[in-house]
Amino acid sequence: MGQKFKAMFEVRRDSILLSYGIFLIAMVFGIILCFFTMDGKDFDSIRYAAVIGGASIYISISLFFRIVYYSMESQRAVLFGMTRRDTFIFEKIIDFIEIATLAVVCAVLLPGGKYLLVIKLAVLTFAFFSWLEAICGNLVIKFGKTGYWVCYIGIFVVFLGLPKLIQFVPAVRDALGKIAEGMVFSDQSQGIYWGAMAGVIALALIVHWILFRKISVSSLAE
Repeated sequence: MGQKFKAMFEVRRDSILLSYGIFLIAMVFGIILCFFTMDGKDFDSIRYAAVIGGASIYISISLFFRIVYYSMESQRAVLFGMTRRDTFIFEKIIDFIEIATLAVVCAVLLPGGKYLLVIKLAVLTFAFFSWLEAICGNLVIKFGKTGYWVCYIGIFVVFLGLPKLIQFVPAVRDALGKIAEGMVFSDQSQGIYWGAMAGVIALALIVHWILFRKISVSSLAE
């Protein structure tokens, strides 16, 4: 198992370094912005700016590079002799380690010991990335540039249409409100929140594995 993990880490090294680099640069940018807007007088505000800047830009930019890197790395791992099962398992393990490492940094920097909030955000990020790789990543492996453009058009449609959907569909607004409530308030709806997150992640992993298994060998070898 150690050799397989090491092999997958070598395959994914570039994307991991890119992720950490983006996070670090975004943190520095958040601190600089805080200095200009708040004169750098409040140390807690600087820490918030570093964490919020790093996390938000890391997640946003991941939309653009993570799909491509996932498709390239999955193909490379299979070509290097890893089975699909091992590729899938160790990709997810490394995804978890990457997000957990950044979550630890955020938890240390945030004032007030908001560890539970950081854990919830990390779990939500893992769920989001799992669905992104399951749907978009596998589409890019299977259909190449066509899948790439279909995914990005779909992402932009979702981001542009979601505010309107929230505004006009009460059920969507209520569901998102429950998620936000479960994240912010540690004493409310915790069973529902964690159960929902576990279900979302489990479903993403199942969908991911099914779609990845159905990709032809020729698509993985391209």
